[in-house]
Amino acid sequence: MTESIIELAHVWKIFGEGEAAAVAVKDVSLTISKGEFVSIIGASGSGKSTLMYQIGILDTPTRGDIHIKHNKVSDMSESERARVRREVLGFVFQQFNLIPTFTVLENVEIPMVLRDVDIDERKEKARSLLESLELGHRLNYFPNQLSGGQQQRVAIARALANDPEIILADEPTGNLDTKSGAMVFQILEDLHNQGKTLVLITHDPDLADKTEQTIKMLDGEVV
Repeated sequence: MTESIIELAHVWKIFGEGEAAAVAVKDVSLTISKGEFVSIIGASGSGKSTLMYQIGILDTPTRGDIHIKHNKVSDMSESERARVRREVLGFVFQQFNLIPTFTVLENVEIPMVLRDVDIDERKEKARSLLESLELGHRLNYFPNQLSGGQQQRVAIARALANDPEIILADEPTGNLDTKSGAMVFQILEDLHNQGKTLVLITHDPDLADKTEQTIKMLDGEVV
């Protein structure tokens, strides 16, 4: 039997109160197995990114329970939640979220700085990750000197810096041309083949069809 790594039970996320309340996630229950490649698909406003924020412990559900590696998130202290975000989860965003005043190498080092990894060790790890993503010749460039596809590969290297078990990717190909998008998706597939658990947020049915499980969302609900 495959071991579960992410479990959601009756998760709701409601913004605002009373008549102004907006339900973004409505009574979602799901299980993602360790090593699985899952896509969450839906149109803009369907609740898929809000759901990713719940899974990634970047936001707190209004009600319901989330377990990461069988640990109940609501029972965790804030420092424990931060540790899980830092060490268990890796994030890739559509907007890249790179620090413009940091070099490519420095951007990838950031998660390891937060873990107090030795400076020589973290520079070597960052360099190795970037070389594996064909960016070894761009270490001292700044994000605005890179193409969108290159910036997204830097973001993936940063997500991998602390060797997370789970990678959450929110529309990682959304801002890329077709060729760069295909390369980024291939990198994600390679990570899955190495045993990582991947959750891909997308509006693209062609990408979703390439994953093992597709979760479709509409108006905050899994359909």
